[in-house]
Amino acid sequence: MHIHDGVLDPVVVIGAGAAAVGAVTYAGWTMRHGHLRLGWALAGAGGVLIAHLLDVPLDTAGALTGHVIGGTLLAIVLGPSLALLTMTAALATEALLWGDGGVLALGVNVLVMGVAGIAVGWSVWRWLGVRGDRWRVPAAGLAGFASVLASSAALWAAFALGAPGAASVVLWHHVAWAALEGAVTAIAVALVVAWQAHRARLLNHADALGLGHRHQAVVDGDLEALGYVDEPRRTTA
Repeated sequence: MHIHDGVLDPVVVIGAGAAAVGAVTYAGWTMRHGHLRLGWALAGAGGVLIAHLLDVPLDTAGALTGHVIGGTLLAIVLGPSLALLTMTAALATEALLWGDGGVLALGVNVLVMGVAGIAVGWSVWRWLGVRGDRWRVPAAGLAGFASVLASSAALWAAFALGAPGAASVVLWHHVAWAALEGAVTAIAVALVVAWQAHRARLLNHADALGLGHRHQAVVDGDLEALGYVDEPRRTTA
């Protein structure tokens, strides 16, 4: 879903760049009140980079590509603000180090794969995921599916404004990618839920034997909804 330099009108590229800077700045500002799970963020950025390597051209000119994005899964784990910062770092790394997406078009790619996808994916997850444990996996799948449709709509808008003749190539190609994104997101959440359920049984058994430790809930993201809790830091007198 990366857009390369020279594809869109410069006015659209500049406008999108300004909007992306504003969104990323706001996300960073909100993180002042959050728990910066940098280890999770680094792991998420690595996962995004690996997923984006499986890049398939969607047009004969090579101006548009498709792949699993991973924004919704990042948002579930990290919360939307840190997810956006992580996605931006991954997209910048791709553009600067191996030319996947234009450097000048980075703002457009951040809006498409970061802002639009994460905002919609996170909203769908929060709307469905709070309905109960049985909704977690299908909510993740639907959130991943909706996030790619949102990114595709944002991409179509960018093409409509900056390259009208190419706008028709966008939406139809991404329905399959949306289904793939939903499946990958649902499977990942299902694995985490299964592992945390197993871990909870082990901890309950340890507590029954007097070997357990106290836990505290995480602040950002929905790791707690998946059964994950952060271990408190130990201090010595």
